[in-house]
Amino acid sequence: MKLNLQEDKSLKEAIIDITYNVFDRRIQRVIEIVETNNIQLKGEKDGHIHLINSQDIYYIESVDNSSFLYTELEVFEAKEKLYVLENKLEETSFIRINKSTILNMDYLDSVSPLPNYRLEANLKNGEKVIISRHYMKNVKQYLKIS
Repeated sequence: MKLNLQEDKSLKEAIIDITYNVFDRRIQRVIEIVETNNIQLKGEKDGHIHLINSQDIYYIESVDNSSFLYTELEVFEAKEKLYVLENKLEETSFIRINKSTILNMDYLDSVSPLPNYRLEANLKNGEKVIISRHYMKNVKQYLKIS
């Protein structure tokens, strides 16, 4: 299998073209990976229900038995519990980083050490969230570091 990558700054979103001579398991797996990363979640804001692409969500946080979807500039309330959202986003770039937060690792910019073996995750939109030591293993596995 040959992979061609091309950067085009004028595009608003990525375009994936697949050209094949035989449709086999490898091609099917690539399609499944692309499709599982395009999950839409329902979020409510100002009395309106919105469908939000999971790729647009920076992180999901549970506060006082409510779940909130954080995009670059907006916050939406979700009706599902955090563990339900986590299950929906399994096999994507979302991982649990503390008891009440699931982070989209695509938006992780850097990490800084904090006391008590915790990390501060700096996101690409300038926000910061805490990675607890209990969930550090998830982050290391995702980043493939030991």
